Amino acid sequence: MRIGPGASSEVLDRGCSAGALPVAAGAGRIPNPGVSVLDIVYLLGILAVFAVVGLIAKGVEKL
Repeated sequence: MRIGPGASSEVLDRGCSAGALPVAAGAGRIPNPGVSVLDIVYLLGILAVFAVVGLIAKGVEKL
């Protein structure tokens, strides 16, 4: 079943007034400029990759 372009815009516009959208709880907060947890996770991931590559290199060297 297909609907025309006029009907689809009516469906999309239905119930979406400017005041109806909820405001995020932390919308007014300023982000913390310190080190984020994600940065630490990335750093640990990179170190783990280098450790695995080093172990593989030692294993290949023993062959």
